[in-house]
Amino acid sequence: MVCFIIYYIIPLSYKIFTLFLNHIFLLLKTIIIISGDKGSGKSTFLLEVLSLLRNDGVVVKGFVAIHEFETDSYLIKNEATNEEALILQRVGGYEKRPYHFYIFEEGVEKGLSWIEEILEQPPNIAVIDEIGGYELQGNIWCNCFTRLVESDIPLIFTVNTKHLEQVIKKWNIEASIILDSDDFDDPNKAFEKIKEWILPTLQQ
Repeated sequence: MVCFIIYYIIPLSYKIFTLFLNHIFLLLKTIIIISGDKGSGKSTFLLEVLSLLRNDGVVVKGFVAIHEFETDSYLIKNEATNEEALILQRVGGYEKRPYHFYIFEEGVEKGLSWIEEILEQPPNIAVIDEIGGYELQGNIWCNCFTRLVESDIPLIFTVNTKHLEQVIKKWNIEASIILDSDDFDDPNKAFEKIKEWILPTLQQ
């Protein structure tokens, strides 16, 4: 009787428990936030984590931001195709905020089309770099980001620390993981944490 319990009942119970945990994970929306100040290395850290995910077979779609220091402009780069699009360029000092950047509508439209592709053909995880002041005011990625948050697609995005609480509140986000500058030195550890959260979706 004892042997029967050890060899049959316990393994079966473990399998049922594992299936239950996977079900719970699937019910929870996986959202990973990378938070840091400007110039803290959010995007660099994000790129390192995304590279580890892709090397592990995870399908990633979305875009990362690239800062061109010479022109003080920002591009977005499609993680799936490497296509780039110019979205912002500084045209004034901080005293002219919120009009200190020129917004390139063509670049914004390109980014919106990339997000639309994510919603139509979901990857294992979507990435948006970054969500901030423009989105809090209802501009640029705001509406599409709302749709991503409301979908069941696992999501990773970056946000400036000063906007973190506002972003969480505006979109009613219950983050699975929040990574900050203290985590930026160990992308492998962050990768392992993220993989635990998205593993159930990979097993579907």
